[in-house]
Amino acid sequence: MLLRSSAYIGCFAGGVFVIKVKGISKKYGNRIIFENISCSLDNQRIYALVGVNGIGKSTLLNAITQPASMDSGKVEIDGIDNREFKSKFQFFYVPDSKEMFLNLTGNEYLKCIIQLYRQNAVKAKETLERLSTAFKLERSLNEYIANYSLGMKQKVYLIAAFLSGAGNLILDEPFNGLDPESVATLKKFLIEYRDAGNLVLFSAHNLDLVANFCDDVVFIDKQRKVFQFENPRDFVQLEDAFFQTCV
Repeated sequence: MLLRSSAYIGCFAGGVFVIKVKGISKKYGNRIIFENISCSLDNQRIYALVGVNGIGKSTLLNAITQPASMDSGKVEIDGIDNREFKSKFQFFYVPDSKEMFLNLTGNEYLKCIIQLYRQNAVKAKETLERLSTAFKLERSLNEYIANYSLGMKQKVYLIAAFLSGAGNLILDEPFNGLDPESVATLKKFLIEYRDAGNLVLFSAHNLDLVANFCDDVVFIDKQRKVFQFENPRDFVQLEDAFFQTCV
């Protein structure tokens, strides 16, 4: 069973919005990325954030997790303003960059996450063994992350996300660098995580990964507005919606 923090993460009944994005705006110079974007994400759901390359998927995820990156607006996570320090324990963010904590071994990094999120050491050890075996990373955890391949880095950061026990996982392109077996493994654990009452928000550019997997799709359309709907679980319908909305 995947971990959930008792120190920081509360229990949420169905229908309670866990992440609320309220009127956020962001621009780089004169280039407007977002203007007055709002959306609400519920618990026990897997959301796919979809849009063409360069439309602002990573920027939106950064706004949710890093309030200083917003020009204006507000984000609440589990009812806590994301500018408050305690909100940092309500989520775990895996950015698209895979160049983090390179001076640590896999084990050293994961132990830091377990301690930071105040997880039970015995249960965390059991979960780590299960995850590292499933992702076939157990023999590499004593190596430095700097020496990992892209796929191995992706795996160790994803394992850290699950070990954190945070109630909200926010993942930027989490399937990049993974082989087909690892993709299937990640989907399995994300579904298990959701079914434990948690929220998953991940960005993706591959509609095949989205069609039969996530519960809801969040499109960033051509006007850089957010368009949210329930996943039809039909690739043709999803592809039609993507081209009509985003291209």
